[in-house]
Amino acid sequence: MRSAQNLTDVHTWGLRFTNAERIDHVTDAILEGYRGRPGQLPLVVTPNVDILITLEDATDYVRNSVDRAAMVLADGQPLVSFSHLAGERLTTKLAGSDLTDNMWPRLVAEDRSVFAVVSTAEVGIELATQHVNFGWIEAPILPKEEGSLIDRFAWDCINKIAMMARAPEFLFVGIGFPKDVLVARSIIDQWPESMGEPPLLLAVGAALEFTSGLKKRAPILYQRLGMEWVYRMMSDPRRLMKRYLIRDSRFLLILGRHVFG
Repeated sequence: MRSAQNLTDVHTWGLRFTNAERIDHVTDAILEGYRGRPGQLPLVVTPNVDILITLEDATDYVRNSVDRAAMVLADGQPLVSFSHLAGERLTTKLAGSDLTDNMWPRLVAEDRSVFAVVSTAEVGIELATQHVNFGWIEAPILPKEEGSLIDRFAWDCINKIAMMARAPEFLFVGIGFPKDVLVARSIIDQWPESMGEPPLLLAVGAALEFTSGLKKRAPILYQRLGMEWVYRMMSDPRRLMKRYLIRDSRFLLILGRHVFG
């Protein structure tokens, strides 16, 4: 698996990140079958500043799921820009939206079977028009901690996957952190041996909404400047202004703790 040679581990922000020079290096490794090392979960997570803050108060189950993930990609420019102050240096931002956009055309062109947990039926319907071998399920309102509701929904996902003509190689979960990780981990834990190995699960937040075209990403300039969050906040200030301007200010406390011990 030559593409996996382009991936290295970087320890920073108290996590083990997967480092690469370009997002297509990550895509190549995934499509060639990379599932991590022994003992790791077949899971890709994409922490940004908001997720890093959420992890501060997360349960041990969520934290363990991130720690054991096959890939942990830095989906936030501040995590990259200040990584050397919190540990080892990251090379570049590897956003979940970029990974999904990079993977999707190749999944369609190569006719790779895919399943997705989506936030709305509209996302699932639109993606299904683009790819024949695509199955999906709409997530209900779910709690932000592990428990029976998460496990029951994860089992519903497995049952729907079992009805697909071809077992999926990849399972995208696009319902936001930590719910996406909770559902992904529960699917892995409950996966029946009779169904073979589980697919690679990718917890990608809002990426599926962007890939479907139902939600617009920030212009390239915002992305290159690492200010995609500004565009998102301006697009939905009622929901996001408090998160980005108040809640995410805790990032400064996390940074200070790493710098000053």
